[in-house]
Amino acid sequence: MQVIGGLQGINSIKMDSNIFTQAIKNPEVNKNQELDNKKNNLGFIDIMDAAISKVNDTQVNANNMIESLIKGEDVTMHDVMLSVQESQMSMQLMLEVRNKLYEAYQEINGVQL
Repeated sequence: MQVIGGLQGINSIKMDSNIFTQAIKNPEVNKNQELDNKKNNLGFIDIMDAAISKVNDTQVNANNMIESLIKGEDVTMHDVMLSVQESQMSMQLMLEVRNKLYEAYQEINGVQL
């Protein structure tokens, strides 16, 4: 076995295949994985709702930053401009996604069966 820089080579790693077979046969592990998969399977409405709420959050954050600047609180003009630009870009992106969804709906609606 060759030692490189104080570390042993890759040949020194021993794989225990019993660990993998036990994990496959263990029903509790499989149930936990199924629950995780169900949590990760978000529907279209859930994804759109999350995106809209993020856009709303950026709008609220930009408004709060503007109010803080007007009140004379410790907010730099640079931070305010960044938050306003971020909110404008997120709104534009949301509108473009809406337009593409509407176009796709119109196209699907025009298909005759």
